[in-house]
Amino acid sequence: MCPHHGRHRPRGMHGPISPPEAAIDENAPLPYRVFHTMRSVMHAQKQLFVRKLGDKDTHPGQAISLWMLSENEGISQGDLAEKLGVARPTVTIMLKKMEKAGLIERRADESDQRSKRIFLTQAGRSLHANLKAVHAEVVEFTIGQMSEDDQRELERLLRIIEENLTAAQ
Repeated sequence: MCPHHGRHRPRGMHGPISPPEAAIDENAPLPYRVFHTMRSVMHAQKQLFVRKLGDKDTHPGQAISLWMLSENEGISQGDLAEKLGVARPTVTIMLKKMEKAGLIERRADESDQRSKRIFLTQAGRSLHANLKAVHAEVVEFTIGQMSEDDQRELERLLRIIEENLTAAQ
């Protein structure tokens, strides 16, 4: 049972319970209202990013993988799964789709022929460049329209939240 909301966790659900989708009432404690607003902002930003990615015929998992591969050309599939924080079978399925789409190629590891290394193709590099532009657009729309002072203050506050979360781990 969730201690804050008195709800039971649905059967088979793993991980933390998400806060309810309903709006937080103005009488809720301030930390809950702030958390709800932060969650709503992140959800809206994700929705915008997903919509913009849809215009490029890709999805967030591929975008993140392309980004990771652009920074780690020749990474092994196992290392990619670890960096992405997902199971190897999940990466296998995604890489098969990306390979079929001509975005990546797998090459035998020079020191271990049984192992494969992953590289972006020219089409993968081109899509990654487009996705970087989408990312920049979302960042500009989300944060860039704020004053520089507001951006600095938001950055300061978010760093405090990050430090609190890191200390709690």
